[in-house]
Amino acid sequence: MKRFRFRFEKILAFRRHQEKQKQREFASVQNMEQKQKGKLAAIADDFAVCQDDEKKYLVGKINPNRLTEYSRYFLLLKKMELSGREVLRQISREVGKKRDELIGATRRKKIYEKLKERHQEKHILELNRLIQKENDEIGQTHR
Repeated sequence: MKRFRFRFEKILAFRRHQEKQKQREFASVQNMEQKQKGKLAAIADDFAVCQDDEKKYLVGKINPNRLTEYSRYFLLLKKMELSGREVLRQISREVGKKRDELIGATRRKKIYEKLKERHQEKHILELNRLIQKENDEIGQTHR
């Protein structure tokens, strides 16, 4: 009997490879996004801790130098937060692009997988037809 052979197997293998590569790229960009979110969370935590520390020193005698230091540090944290949010926006755009690329690669791979399935089904039907024909011939010769 004839064995099934898919003509576009090399293209399918190439599409699978492309999809895996896009998955790796997508995961890498997602990892960068998570790290950036972690940095922003750390900045927010620092902001909250410093705010609590400042509240302690606002009771009783107020030291203007200390207030100046706190305000400068708060401004620094605010600048870091703003720049971090901008970086996060850029990374989020990149995540969207990589997601779209991954979806496209997956679709292209699925097209060839569906084509392979159809070819396999046709092959199986043809084999069954040949087996049935053979059985009919054997049945007719034994009568």
